[in-house]
Amino acid sequence: MNEQKRGVLFCHCQGGTVNPEISGQVRSTLEQLNADSIVVTDLCGLAAVNPAKINGILSACSDFLVIGCYPRTMSLLLKQVAGTNINQLSISYLNLLNIELEELVDQLKRYANGNGTPSIREISEDSGWPSWYPVIDYERCTACGQCADFCLFGVYDKTPEKVTVVYPQGCKNQCPACARICPATAIIFPKYKQGGAIGGSDDIDETAEQKRQAQDIETILGNDIYLALQKRKAKRASIIRDEEMKRALNERNTALQESKLK
Repeated sequence: MNEQKRGVLFCHCQGGTVNPEISGQVRSTLEQLNADSIVVTDLCGLAAVNPAKINGILSACSDFLVIGCYPRTMSLLLKQVAGTNINQLSISYLNLLNIELEELVDQLKRYANGNGTPSIREISEDSGWPSWYPVIDYERCTACGQCADFCLFGVYDKTPEKVTVVYPQGCKNQCPACARICPATAIIFPKYKQGGAIGGSDDIDETAEQKRQAQDIETILGNDIYLALQKRKAKRASIIRDEEMKRALNERNTALQESKLK
């Protein structure tokens, strides 16, 4: 690891949460900076489908400016990839969701002034997946497992100690329902355009969130939460069985076709 080198990591998010004018200004300013700059088209997507690329970026420098949406969101995504190794880096975050152009340019220039040579490398996430999926804030999560019981699509796995996101691609695009019913406000969706706690905001109005949760839980689950979650679990088991049956039938049909060709 280069102990002296600074790097800039810019998430040129395709999720529509950042003003395109602001994103364009970041890009044009990076082209003039004396720093290693890496532009990723989708930090969320890379964190889920190709974390090795992000780890490769992080291993190149010891000091990073990470530019994108909420700092809470970006730090959770990087920690999801790098784990405790993230603690060895000096990382600062630049939030593009609430910043004026003049302040943006000033902060970028102050960070990169006199360090390295102008260099921009682009890394794309070209899977076509919108990378809509939940990220868990473990500083808030109580491992109650309510999200895992609610989800029909196997996105979560739960143990008595921890809930984890194991199948992010199974999440249904633009559905943040599990975050709405999380009693600890521990689930965020980075591409949730309405912002707030669900969108990853660093500022959480705890009282307002409690009121919202109560309303959302009643709307989504009704008066008997436990019965509703049991029904969701049974429905998820049925969906999984149906998918396994379809896979088995497809495998059988493929085998029959191959046998006919011999």
